[in-house]
This record gives sequence, C-alpha cells and structure tokens, in this order.
Amino acid sequence: MLLNVSKVAKSFGVDEVLSDVTFRIDRREKVQLVGRNGCGKTTLLRILTGQMSPDTGSVQLSRGATIGYLRQEHHFDVGRTVLEEATEARREQIALKQRLDELSDRIEHNPTVEELDEYATLHEHFLEQEGYAAERDLKIVLQRMGFDEDTYTKPAHKLSGGEKTRLALSRLLLEQPDLLILDEPTNHLDLQATEWLENWLRSYPGAVLLVSHDREFLRAVGDRVLDMRDGTVKSYPGPYEKYRQLRAEEEVRQAEVAKRQASEIAKLDEYVRRFMNSQRTAQARGRLKMKDKLVSTQVHAPTNERGMKASFAATKRAGDIIFEAKSLAVGFGETSLITGLDWTVQNGDRWGVVGENGAGKSTLIKALLGKLSLQSGTVRQGSNLEIGYFSQDAVELDLTQSPLDYLVWEFDQTPESARNLLGQFLFSGDDVFRPIKTLSGGEKNKLVLAGLTTLRPNVLILDEPTNHLDMDSREVLAGVLRQYAGTLLLISHDRWLLGEVTNRTLDVRRDGVRQFPGSYAEYRLRESRPAAAAVPERKIVVETSALSPRELSKEIGRLAKAIELTESEVAEAEQRIQSLEQNLATPPNGADIIAMSKQYAREKQTLDDLMHRWHDETERLDSLRAQQGAGDV
Repeated sequence: MLLNVSKVAKSFGVDEVLSDVTFRIDRREKVQLVGRNGCGKTTLLRILTGQMSPDTGSVQLSRGATIGYLRQEHHFDVGRTVLEEATEARREQIALKQRLDELSDRIEHNPTVEELDEYATLHEHFLEQEGYAAERDLKIVLQRMGFDEDTYTKPAHKLSGGEKTRLALSRLLLEQPDLLILDEPTNHLDLQATEWLENWLRSYPGAVLLVSHDREFLRAVGDRVLDMRDGTVKSYPGPYEKYRQLRAEEEVRQAEVAKRQASEIAKLDEYVRRFMNSQRTAQARGRLKMKDKLVSTQVHAPTNERGMKASFAATKRAGDIIFEAKSLAVGFGETSLITGLDWTVQNGDRWGVVGENGAGKSTLIKALLGKLSLQSGTVRQGSNLEIGYFSQDAVELDLTQSPLDYLVWEFDQTPESARNLLGQFLFSGDDVFRPIKTLSGGEKNKLVLAGLTTLRPNVLILDEPTNHLDMDSREVLAGVLRQYAGTLLLISHDRWLLGEVTNRTLDVRRDGVRQFPGSYAEYRLRESRPAAAAVPERKIVVETSALSPRELSKEIGRLAKAIELTESEVAEAEQRIQSLEQNLATPPNGADIIAMSKQYAREKQTLDDLMHRWHDETERLDSLRAQQGAGDV
C-alpha cells in the first residue's frame, strides 16, 4: 500500500464538503477520481498533498514515498527560464554529471587516490539514478509538451496559462514521484501531446491519481475509478466504461430497493395509524418498532443531479457556401503560421479542427471571421450568416460584469428571461449577481454558451468549449451539438466530443494543413495505417471542365451506381436504427442499455454521414447531367 485515506471529513462553515472518505492506493496503481465540478475533488486533493488539514480522519503515506501534484494554477520563480525550471526536476543527476565531468578532466592528468575513489563512488550512484538518461529525458519531455529549443530561454513566469500548465507537467514527469496526482492535465494539451501522455502514464513506474473530464483519456489510463458524490467516494473496478456500466446497474438496483422499502414503510405506517388505540394496540406497537427500524436503515433512491440545459436553434438557412479560403496565408507580423490553404466550408458541414498548439487553429478562425488581417490570399463569407463564436477560455468577457448584466447588456435579454436562461446553465440564487471574475473556468464557459443560445446562429464556431466543463456538462453539450442543424466548426482536443458531433477533420500542423472527409477517429486510423494498407476512398467530387463527352458519360454512369449503393446503405442503416429503437423502447431481459444506447448513437452518426455523401453525390450527378445536356444542344 502506498496511500491510505480513512474516514476523512471536511466542512467549511455549515457546508459539509467531505464526509467519511475512505480509500487506498497501491504502488504502481493507476486510479481515476471522477465527479461533477464542485463535488469536493480539489478539496480532497489539497488534503492528500498536505495543503489542507481534514476536520476528522487521517491520510497516511508510506514512509519515504513522495507525492507530485499538478494543480490547476501554477507559479514559477521570477528569473528562471523554461529550461532551468525543467532542469530542477533532475537537479541531482545533472549536478552529479557536472562533478563527474570535472573529475574526469582531472583524472586524465595525475589523478589522486581520493579523486579516483570519489569518481568511482559518484559514478555508481549516477548509474543507479539513471543519470545518463536525464538530459535525454529532459529534451524528450519538453519537446512532447510543446517546448522547442527556441523557447528554452523564455522566462517561465511570463508564459501563458496553458504554457505554465505544460511546463509544470514536464517537471512532474521528470521528477517521477511515487504518487503522481494530476488535476485536469489535458486542459491545455493538444491531441498529439495528450496521446503521448496517455502512453507515458500507462508505463509510469509509480502510482497515478488522475482527475479528468476527458472521457477518451480516462478510457486509456486507469485500473480503478473513485466515484465522488454526496461528499464521499466509492471505488469501482476499471476501465472507465466498466465503471459506468456498474454504476448504472447499481443505481437501478438501489432504486428498486428504495421503492420496495418505501412501500413497506407506508404499509406499516398505515397499520400503526389505524390500530394504535384499538384492540390491536400491541400489534400496532410491534409494527411501529418494525417501521422505525426500517426507517433507520432505509435506502434512498439515487438523486438525479440537476444538469445543464441548452439548445442552439438556427433562425434561417445560410447560403450553400459558408466560408471559402483560397491561397490563404495567416500569421503575425512576418511570421506565417498557415500558408497556401484552400478550404471550403459548405452549409451543413461539421468540421473538427485539430492540431498542434501554436500551429494556427485559433488564428485561422479569426481570419475567417475577419478579426485578423490576411498575409495573402482571400476569404469569402457566404450569405445570410448568423455566426455564434465561442473564443477559447471565454476571453471576451468583461470580468467586472455579473452574469445577469452580461446577458442583459450584451444580448438584449430582459432580466427575467436572463435569469431563466442562467438557471438552465446552473446559475442560481445570488450567483447571477457575482462578478464574472469570481467565477470558475467552467462557469465562465457556461455563461458564454448561454449567451450564444440567444443568437440562434446558423453557423456555430466553438474554440475549446469543453475546457473546465465536467463530464455531465460535456455530455449535455454533445447532445445539443448533435441536434444542431446549422454548420459547425469545432476546435477541440476532446476526442470523444469530436467523434460524437463532427464528420470532417482539418488537421492544422506546422508543416501544413491536412483535410479529411471523416471523423477524427477515422483520420487517426488512416494516419496509423501503413501506406500499402490504406483503404482507397470513394471519389465524390471531380473536376468536370476537362472531361470529354465520353468521359462525362462514364462519370455519370459511375456516380449513378455510387448513388444506388449509398441508397442501399442508407436503407440498411435505417433498418438497424429502427430495430435498436424498438429494443430501447422495450429492452429484452439482461440487455446492456448503455451499450445499446452507444450503438444507437453510432448508427445515427453513420446515417448522417451517409446522407451527407448521398447529398454530395446527387448534387454532382445533377451538375454533370446539366453539363451533358448543355453539350448536346
């Protein structure tokens, strides 16, 4: 055992945050701590790391063991560079290396016995600490966290919030404590860094306690799940999907037991009230004792925690072309981030925009919106656009305003409608009057999303909307975006969300931009395949200007057959969906409802993709037939 937590409780005034929290973590174990925002996870982490004392209970760490904690806020010493901060993690090994180098120089010229003995002792110690790997690991970790050699000399305290998070994580990875506690480590990581961190944590020699709302990250890392609710934790075996299934089954059983007990208590209470002062008083007293005993051990049905409610309803149809970029180059000053980009966003497209941090994703969006001057090329916006734009970390907010002021003044809401809308996004009571600067990151994001719903946009552009949102809020957002009928551009590192709501991928990299007509998961699968094993994609869009009459006729025939095949696939998908709907309406005994629901969501996405393909193919076929008819006249 590495860490033992026993009966920990913590209150702030009359608010009991933690009650009877008990669990253990073994060496090398990978454990996930999950729960809604505000349920007490951060308070528990502060108690585990000694920043806060519990009111009652104990926290015991094995003798000599060390804890490394990645918190959500980071402070670095003024004057230290990025490299110096990272080097602190391997300070002992690097100091040993420097001393060994000094001794090595001396040994070459008349060494003393003391110098030879010191060299032998230090070298043995150096090997035990894997010192030769220290400098190599330092560069690898910094590179994977997005720091190249040009940033090594940058003052650490002047880094952005995201850069500070990545530097703090770099230090922890290099320190390799016995217990690594990570609080939302993926919030400021791009997808490449997140996937690298997953692999690194899986092989980490120490134990890990991970707090995250990134579903795919949790699926990849973790042997066990600690579920936090109502101020306490309960342990479930992993992986994450198994925990979800076990918790759902447990809640169903708990609800059934609670229902039976409530019915029994009601019957006993009725008997007592009818016969307490009658010839059956003795029996009534016996029933009263039975009722009191049952009440004292009564099981209550699971509480349905109040969730966020949202909807984005488009007002009017936009034109066929939403954005069209030709030979686009964007950047800052003389520095170019993206060059020579040809990209068309059509009405109804659902683009997932991914890529390395700093490669230009947000810059590209600002160029499309006309918020940034172009270095070269053109951007054309379509007609009838009503754009809703969510900027990363809600930077457009006036921190001196209250949430109520924000909706009233920025979105022309009445105070009554603003309060109703804020309630749907979990702002209640006096929270609507608090200065925005006092809100958490998740609350700020919810406030901006609330404002966007009032615009009824037909184009929705979201730049990292899930930062700081808990799992339940992410699920609500995914459901809203699945139902959204307009055009979607989503910048995100949440792979689960990308898979749920997008069907096209734009990968913005420093070495160029890649476009793919499929989801991020499909894109990664294609990227990971050897070139020889790549599956050829069906050709839909063709250049027609250079086709001869014979080639035109052949292309029309090919497209007609392709449409027949697509229509057949659509019919099959609809049949599968209908069958699933029937099973979900009346589930068979022992059916896995969660798995069926996920399969239903996948089939709906497949049908959506097929309908998009059918639309593209039929539009192209109509165009070709019109061209053929014009040629015959």
